[in-house]
Amino acid sequence: MVKGILSIVFVASCGLLALSGTDSAYPVPDKTTERLFYIQRNHNANTIVYDANFDAQGILAANSPVDVYWLRYQEQGQRMELRKIEELFAYGVDCSPVNGKTDEYIVKLVADRERDFRLVQKGPFSAEVVTSINKQESRLDHLYIHADNTSFWPKVKYIDFFGHDIKTGKPTYERLWNE
Repeated sequence: MVKGILSIVFVASCGLLALSGTDSAYPVPDKTTERLFYIQRNHNANTIVYDANFDAQGILAANSPVDVYWLRYQEQGQRMELRKIEELFAYGVDCSPVNGKTDEYIVKLVADRERDFRLVQKGPFSAEVVTSINKQESRLDHLYIHADNTSFWPKVKYIDFFGHDIKTGKPTYERLWNE
C-alpha cells in the first residue's frame, strides 16, 4: 500500500505548488447524480473526481462504470482528463462485476489494491461507492491525502477517509497514518 500511496503523491506533485491549510479551505465539487467521490490533496486545490457512467436508461455502463478526471480549480475549474501515468499508477480504477449481481462492481484504486470499495447501483441514475470507514460500512464521500514534499520523493503522511454510515446516515471518518 505504501508503494501505491507514494505513486499517487509523486505523480500528483510533479510541477505543482504546495498550499498551506486543510481540505476545508478547498473548493468542494458540486453534488451531481453521477458524483461518487473525490480526492483532494495538500499540494493544491485541483481535485480528482470519480463519477458513475450511466447508459441512456440510467444503468451503470458495464464496460466502464466509473469516469475519473481532474477538476482544475487552480485554473478555471475546468475538467481535464487524467494523464496516462496518473491513470496507470495513481488515480485510475479497475472495476469488475460482482459474481451473480448485475448492479454491483468491485472497485480497486490502482494505487491501493488492498482496500475494498464496492460500486452499487441504487436505482436508475443513482449509485454509490461503499467501503469500511472506521469499521463502519459507509458511503464514501471523499479522501484527503496529506504528504510531506520537502524531499525529492514526496512521502504520504496520512489519508483521511470521509463518508456516511450506510445504516444511520451519520458522518464517518478515519485517518490512515503512513509511518
